[in-house]
Amino acid sequence: MAKETKHKKKGSLVQPILMVLLVGAAFAIGSMWTELRVLKGGKNEVKQEVQAPEQEEEVEITEEVWKELMSEGAMKGEEEALVTIVEFTDYQCPFCQRYVDQAYQQIETEYIDTGKVKYVLRDLPLAFHANAQVTAEAARCAGDQDMYWEMHDKLFETQEAWSEATDTKLFKSYAGLLGLNQGEFNSCLDEGKFTQVVKDDLELAQKVGANGTPTFFINGKKLVGAQPFAAFKTIIDAELKQ
Repeated sequence: MAKETKHKKKGSLVQPILMVLLVGAAFAIGSMWTELRVLKGGKNEVKQEVQAPEQEEEVEITEEVWKELMSEGAMKGEEEALVTIVEFTDYQCPFCQRYVDQAYQQIETEYIDTGKVKYVLRDLPLAFHANAQVTAEAARCAGDQDMYWEMHDKLFETQEAWSEATDTKLFKSYAGLLGLNQGEFNSCLDEGKFTQVVKDDLELAQKVGANGTPTFFINGKKLVGAQPFAAFKTIIDAELKQ
């Protein structure tokens, strides 16, 4: 009887231990799988970011082309500023959002608000971003009511929320939050008032060799990607000294 009791006790101990080991193994396998997915995704993202500039075709920015780049788009800053920055953006592009978060506000404070830089924003909706076209149009429609930059900021602040949207309800709600005339905004967006304008920007981007976002032309000098503020500062300061 003593031996039987001993075996029972031993068996009762083995079961919990096995359960703990199994749970631990499952957790370890799950963690390894998650890490593998993250690493795989990270590698793909880095690969895309590094390879994008290689796909850029160098196009000479003549005086005529430069005037065309500055002729349209949303503008802020002094018209007579010594330096002009033209940006091609995609509201669904994570690198464009990174640029806005990490460099754009400093450029605005140090150079645009002080009258040293004129800033022109143009659209480059990438084909693999389902909502790039409609968000570009939404910003333009807000611009009809002198609220382009407010919508610009709102769209980048909420990029994650609308990136998989399947209709325009969310964008229309932003118009309401910004205090726009809701009826005018809705009509503008529903009727596609700026559809062709955005497509024209896309054609211009291809013409000047801007194939990825964000792409910048600083007094005609090309800069590609979500560069740190220091990269812009170096070019801007050099242009201001000329």
